[in-house]
Amino acid sequence: MKLINESVWKFDSVKYGAYMALFLSCLHLVLQEVYNANVLPEPYQTIASLGLMFLAVLIGRKKAQPNLNQTLGLATITAGHSNTDPGAVNGKVKEADLVVNFRNAVTHYLREAGLQVKNDGTGSQNDPLSSAIKLIKGSSVAVEFHMNAATSKQANGVETIALPQDKELAQDLSVAVADALGSRLRGDNGWIDQSKSARGRLAYVNAGGLIIELGFISNEDELARFNARYWLAAKAVAKVLIDYEASK
Repeated sequence: MKLINESVWKFDSVKYGAYMALFLSCLHLVLQEVYNANVLPEPYQTIASLGLMFLAVLIGRKKAQPNLNQTLGLATITAGHSNTDPGAVNGKVKEADLVVNFRNAVTHYLREAGLQVKNDGTGSQNDPLSSAIKLIKGSSVAVEFHMNAATSKQANGVETIALPQDKELAQDLSVAVADALGSRLRGDNGWIDQSKSARGRLAYVNAGGLIIELGFISNEDELARFNARYWLAAKAVAKVLIDYEASK
């Protein structure tokens, strides 16, 4: 649910309701004095009261109510690789397993906030890339999670690969992850232009999605921090996506 984050007094429906309550209270006192003085015959007293009540209701209905239950967008949240493709590996730790956990955590926070979410599987299920790409159509935003790897054990950092039109969102997502995990930003403040990526053109990005590299599975320190804090990073990513949807 998207809640109103400004003062409710800005809405006419609230102001007019308060004004009308005050008006009716004062009017009740005035009418009581009129009735006591027998200025109006008794049959007309009831008619006058009902008429004023009807007028108050009519005025109130003319004022639009604030929309308290606006629908947020439809997000596609997927995990890289699949149950048959482990991705990068560090000992017994598989990239595909790590990003499934992250996908599930982000999905939890998004649904808790009222977003509709499409996934490439539930629980430990991780469907192939071809299935993930099909989910992007009709989504307002699509994000897939990966872990980076390098021959150097010192390589580290967070980056989001995206098309130029998604540069700002990509940077916001990378910052959210880096801050939560205590990592550094790679590329242009966390954004990697697909055309400058060593991976070349990526089908998921070409379809309109963003790919977040959450860190280096090959870096023992970064992997340990990811395992210890990934729920915090997932919550931060979800907040960025929620704010992004709310700003539309």
